[in-house]
Formats: sequence, structure tokens, C-alpha cells
Amino acid sequence: MICIIALITFGILGIFSARYRVIAKEAFRCVFQRLQLKACETGLDNRIKSKLTSKLLRRSPRAARFVYKRFELLSWIFTIVLFASMIYSAYGLYNLFVYGTCDPYSENCLFDIGAPACGCEGLCVCDVETCQSPEYAACEGDCSCQREVCG
Repeated sequence: MICIIALITFGILGIFSARYRVIAKEAFRCVFQRLQLKACETGLDNRIKSKLTSKLLRRSPRAARFVYKRFELLSWIFTIVLFASMIYSAYGLYNLFVYGTCDPYSENCLFDIGAPACGCEGLCVCDVETCQSPEYAACEGDCSCQREVCG
């Protein structure tokens, strides 16, 4: 599964440098073969495995042995972490554009682009005669909306 990480990494690097385009194409062929449930015949995974363990061998032979024996498992772990971080980043961007903060339930956001959503610090002024919802502005004027915005 290291081919997926290589495809994403070298695909982005290939935009800026022609040196990485060949590796990105090779990674694409490897991923395409893996999607067909075939073994990767390009040898890219073996080259990456060899290069990584040879660099580790200079510093720590035990770590190099560990990585060499468990390379497939480690590549699966890194692939899962890659996709989990991409999903979490997309969720943060969604919250940033919708609520004006990365995390609408706490104030732990580096990129606040505006005031917090209605209900956090009394920033929402709701006409009590027409609406009883404390999330009036966050719910875009829908008085029946009762979702929790700021926890």
C-alpha cells in the first residue's frame, strides 16, 4: 500500500518537478494493479523498501530489521493515517467555512475567521417575539432548528 502514499506524494511533487513524474506514473501503475487485486509488478514498493531500510541500517540495524520485516503492515498503517488525516482536515475546513472556526465545540482553532456561531458568547440577538431558538443565526433563520452549535 506504499504505492498509494507514493502516488499522492510524488503526484504533488511531479507538478513542480519533472524528476518525480516518472515515479508518480510508476506509482499510478502500481496502485492500478493493486486495485485489480494483483501484485505490484513495477517494483516500486521493493525499491522504496530497500532505500528506506538501507538508510535506517546506517543508524540502527535493529530498526532497519523491524521495518524490513513489517514493511507491508507499516505501509498499511501509514495509508490509514494518511486518509484519516485527510478526512479530519476536510472536516476542519468544512467547519471553518460554515461556522467560522475549525472546531465549533471548543475554542481551540488556529484559524478563526470570524465570530463564533450563535449561542457561544451571546453574539446572537434573537427576537424573542418571533423565535425562541438560541441558534437562530447559526440555523440561518430557522426557528425550529435546535442543533447544538457551541456545546
